Amino acid sequence: MNSFQAIYNRLPVGFRSWVRSLLPDRLLRWYAHQNTDVYLISYPKCGRTWLRLMIGWAIREHFHLPHDEDILFLRSNRRFHPQVPRITVIHEDRPMLKAPEELTTDKTHFRGKKVIFLARDPRDVIVSSYFEMKNRSRLFGENPYEKRQAVFDGELDEFIQRRIGGFDTILTYYNIWAQNRHIPAGFLLVRYEDLKANPVAELRRVLDFLGLEFISDDIVAAAVNYTSFENMRKMEAEGRFQSNLLKPADQLNQDTYKTRKGKIKGYMDYLNASQVEALNQKLNDHLTAYFGYNYSDEHAHSIDRI
Repeated sequence: MNSFQAIYNRLPVGFRSWVRSLLPDRLLRWYAHQNTDVYLISYPKCGRTWLRLMIGWAIREHFHLPHDEDILFLRSNRRFHPQVPRITVIHEDRPMLKAPEELTTDKTHFRGKKVIFLARDPRDVIVSSYFEMKNRSRLFGENPYEKRQAVFDGELDEFIQRRIGGFDTILTYYNIWAQNRHIPAGFLLVRYEDLKANPVAELRRVLDFLGLEFISDDIVAAAVNYTSFENMRKMEAEGRFQSNLLKPADQLNQDTYKTRKGKIKGYMDYLNASQVEALNQKLNDHLTAYFGYNYSDEHAHSIDRI
């Protein structure tokens, strides 16, 4: 199996994609799961590209690995080095394409695996998701395995209220994972807001959870510096990467960039007072306190997230 994997990894990316297109989706998912030690999971637009780039850069620098985009973006769950766990980065259950009642509530699939769950304030997530579906989704083309596509052409308020991939879906998805966090062999909650406030400490916490505690604090700090919002925006604008993961749909339109704003409470720029109040009420009524988003800022960090 290892020799076959090594040969496969050396094949051109386009040829590998063609081979995968010939195989049943269920078989591909089974193989990927068997070949995974740790899952990095988030609802879309929670800062996943930023976190995966920080992790990938730190791994690459510590082990002196090639300047490979697969490593930088953790895009392959192969073992990059004997001391590095195999990491799979997913929007598990494709929640942005489902209504709340359609979400999978059984997470026993992750028993025996470790899970990093990246969360972000659902009010920021819904606004950022709107711009992603409106401006960027067509970058990735159609997914032959999906009956629904992550594309939206309406207005923001309609997007928030809609049944499939709307605000209620985000809250339900978070609640399901909070209720099932005891199932994986290890579970680490990382909040986007904490990453913004103290990226060095949060990346250190993530690397330690991955069993990479030997990566030096100097490399951790350098990884944070490399992935600053300003540098990621610069690299995206320059077309530094081939991957659509960090590529604008329109270089002249800020709202089409992956690194669009990255603000905490950025939703305040787009929602009026009554819309904000309605979302706040839903947070308080329906979202578990585990994530800390339905508490005032001064109490958020006292929530037990182990």
